Amino acid sequence: MCRRFLYLILSCLLLMGTESAFAQADPFAAPKKGFASWLPAPAWEHALLSGNGTMGAMVMGNPHDETIILNHALLYLPNSQPLPPIDQASRLAEIRSLILQGKYEEAAKIPVEQSLKEGYGGHRWSDPYVPAFDVRLQLEPTNIEKYVRMVDFETGEVKVVWTDKNGTYTRKVFVSRPDSAVVISLKGTGKINGRLSFARRPVEWTQWELINSTIESVNIEASENKWLSYRSGYKKRWPGSLQGYEGVGRVEVKGGTSLTEGQEMVIQNADEVLVFIKINANYNYAQSQVAQIKQYLSGLPADYQTLVNRHRNVHGELFNRVQLNLGGGVQETELYSETMNLKTQSGKVSPAIIEKQFNAARYHIISATGTNPPNLQGIWGGSWTPPWSADFTHDGNVEVAISALLTSRTPELMLAYFDYHDERLPFYRDNAKRMFGTRGIHVPSHTSSHGWDNHFDPIWCLSLWTGGAGWTASFYHDYWLHTGDRKFLKERAYPFMKEAALFYEDFVTVGEDGKYMFNPSYSPENNPTNSKSQASINATMDVMIAKQLLRNCINAAQELKTDKVQVKKWQEMLTKMPTYELDESGALKEWLWPGLQNNHQHRHLSHLYSLYDQINPDFKNNPKLLAGARKVIEEKMKFRYRENGGEMVFGLAQMAFVTANLEDATTTAQLIDWLARYYWTNGLATYHNPGNLFNMDLSGGYPSVIMRALVYSEPGLVKLLPAKPEAWENGSISGLLLRGGVLVNELKWAPKEVTAVLHSDKKQMLTVQVPNGMRLVSGGKAEEDGGKVKVMLPAGKEVKLVFAKE
Repeated sequence: MCRRFLYLILSCLLLMGTESAFAQADPFAAPKKGFASWLPAPAWEHALLSGNGTMGAMVMGNPHDETIILNHALLYLPNSQPLPPIDQASRLAEIRSLILQGKYEEAAKIPVEQSLKEGYGGHRWSDPYVPAFDVRLQLEPTNIEKYVRMVDFETGEVKVVWTDKNGTYTRKVFVSRPDSAVVISLKGTGKINGRLSFARRPVEWTQWELINSTIESVNIEASENKWLSYRSGYKKRWPGSLQGYEGVGRVEVKGGTSLTEGQEMVIQNADEVLVFIKINANYNYAQSQVAQIKQYLSGLPADYQTLVNRHRNVHGELFNRVQLNLGGGVQETELYSETMNLKTQSGKVSPAIIEKQFNAARYHIISATGTNPPNLQGIWGGSWTPPWSADFTHDGNVEVAISALLTSRTPELMLAYFDYHDERLPFYRDNAKRMFGTRGIHVPSHTSSHGWDNHFDPIWCLSLWTGGAGWTASFYHDYWLHTGDRKFLKERAYPFMKEAALFYEDFVTVGEDGKYMFNPSYSPENNPTNSKSQASINATMDVMIAKQLLRNCINAAQELKTDKVQVKKWQEMLTKMPTYELDESGALKEWLWPGLQNNHQHRHLSHLYSLYDQINPDFKNNPKLLAGARKVIEEKMKFRYRENGGEMVFGLAQMAFVTANLEDATTTAQLIDWLARYYWTNGLATYHNPGNLFNMDLSGGYPSVIMRALVYSEPGLVKLLPAKPEAWENGSISGLLLRGGVLVNELKWAPKEVTAVLHSDKKQMLTVQVPNGMRLVSGGKAEEDGGKVKVMLPAGKEVKLVFAKE
């Protein structure tokens, strides 16, 4: 009896000790799913990021003089009043005639000339994406004894932890999805004394002309010892334009006092400081929303843990849907981000670091997607003049940024992409009619606050590119292939696809050989080696997009049992498409027109469009075309080797999409190696070029490349480990959503065994391509067929397949 009592006492003491240890967990320890950095950000590009798809926060990480840059998805600064697209259609015959004569430069000048006639006044960009304001928190400076900043991918929290002579302090920031607010907490073992304020993002001297011409007012206030506000009104206004924005902060001080002093809040002897911030875009600035925002923020509980738990339940669930394990060592996963970046640039990139980057990239795209899809900078930015206006660039950037959302089983995030385009359909119809004289829709290369094509340039003659709507439509169709959402197909996908197809019905003309001509045409953003102009005819990408669109329309119409007459028309159109060709070296031609020569010394890979996602039917059973595509890759890799990866990272990602789909593991590994080495900030965000230009394209493309290397899918077909790099000897991935609605609950591999656990909500026959040199050893009723296995997936039940080395 005494022994039992003693055992009970010891157990209670042990439990109390465990709870005490948990409560006093090391605040400097990096989260298991996340990373740490040992230095504050030297510039805003290296800030740590949090976001809820509408608001973004960039945390610099300075202990005593902190800056948190806040952003909002709708803050595109009204700089140029939207003008209707030019009447390019009235001069289309002239453009076409010049192109047929080989006078490409003259043809490219016509849209610019027409834009000047119609009052454009020169080249104009889309409205730039700009920051909202800074949160400044200044504390008494003293020597730092210990420091770390970190991001927790599961909770969405950015943490800055330090020890100084006054104690150990932790500042936490996250942007809540369920509560639609930026939440800041500062707590420590010592008292908190300092100043809290909102401030305008600093303006560089070269930016003042823009600021003075566009921003009418900035009003910053602190009031009632509790509230901070920031109001900014815009000068340039037109019907429907953004007229300004407002941000409000609620300050809660525990164990101390807060006092309003001018535009600042003075904090004295506090145990904890909580700040809740909400930003609203305002389309009627005369009607202030400050009171409404204050009322909303007043309803949030003054308890940090409650709010972060609510956010984790939403954000963390999205993040944790996919789990990647490449068998890396624990030691390398605990490296500081600065050390990680140095290590990748100077030595072999370990699977552990690739795994960490994969998670960071997914975290950032999830955090940036909600109100809109990610723009060039996701949802973040610290400059008033971002490169390319940080807009939505539709000739590759946006497409790569969203490329992992379906496979990573977050299809609900894709709705932001569809909502963005559906809202702009009236603009797209105007573009088609005014610029090309057609029905249907035309998606321009650049958009932000509206959808009209306002971009005219004699060199970058993007107004002649017609592939935007067809490429966009492919994602509508792919959503259907992944989710099986028939309602979406009927009500959203098929109507958009039909309008994109309607454009081609009116646009294409028939040449002397009875084949369609795409005139004008454009292969982003390249020119033939024997032409100085990017204007062209029969760019291979344009043909590929049109053919894919027509096939998808036929597929959708047959699924929906509708439009039989239209289906026959689309089938007939497919018979008139130009034939893909190879050049004298055997490489697929980028322009299907006599005399236009391939130019491999370029960052884009447009003429391999048909291999970006699924392998197009034209290529699948055509060894010559597949060889031609591989020859293009070979030539493009020569160019990339000279650049050691080089600029425009989304082009590298697209190349890796293609090599993975072509089951070229060696080249895919080299591309992943470049992507892992040179394009990451100290905040594990991504760059456009090696070491510069903050940009989120790779954050979408990187996980997409890795998933494609591990699994390829078409409806009814799955390839396991088609391009797995040799260095990834052991690993696993789970949670992938494949075309046909197949879930990969687990894919696990080792040198001598591969296990795949698959699930389908519907009964379906699936062909599974087994890894090279392996055979099926167990897994339900499987029928082997020349390196492939046919498996019947029952509705709602898992099937486990095990393969072993022969």
